[in-house]
Amino acid sequence: MAASPDDVKKNLDILLEGWASKFTPLYGPVRELKRIMFKRIFGTGSKGGTNTAGSKLPTEPYSTKPIYVSPRSLANAPSKYKIGKRGEPIKSLYFSGGYAELKSGTSRKLPLELTGRLKAGFLNEDVFTEGLTAGILLPESEQKKKQGLEAKYGPIFLPTKEEQDEMLQDHAQQIIEQIINAMKKG
Repeated sequence: MAASPDDVKKNLDILLEGWASKFTPLYGPVRELKRIMFKRIFGTGSKGGTNTAGSKLPTEPYSTKPIYVSPRSLANAPSKYKIGKRGEPIKSLYFSGGYAELKSGTSRKLPLELTGRLKAGFLNEDVFTEGLTAGILLPESEQKKKQGLEAKYGPIFLPTKEEQDEMLQDHAQQIIEQIINAMKKG
């Protein structure tokens, strides 16, 4: 038996009231958007990712300006970089070939991945959900990395038009399904 007009109105009012505090048709699509963006940004397997414009990362060669790096920040650096001439641990790692040498001398060859903290931060940070809002966040500890990378390589942590269109399509579909289900309740 079909729901009466009064039942439909009541069920839709309940649905809309619930959405004001917990807009579930948005939360799932944003979580899926984050999953898709993660694959695009960080790549899969041995393939690096792309920025929002679709350019392969890094979009320009790594710097060859000499740098010093703390050994604690590079757990995966080969021991030749961590032991000095006298066989004692050194306080800072020197890379005369700059970041390009650092990347080629460590096991983390993929762009945007050196210590793994940025990748793990993006993956593990919960999607922000509150009322009618949802957002993809990075931990505060990774914000400066993000800003530096985007200054050099262009927007990275924004969805592409295709990613956004797909999320909006999913969002609209979930809204429609929830409205139809509310209208069917007796």
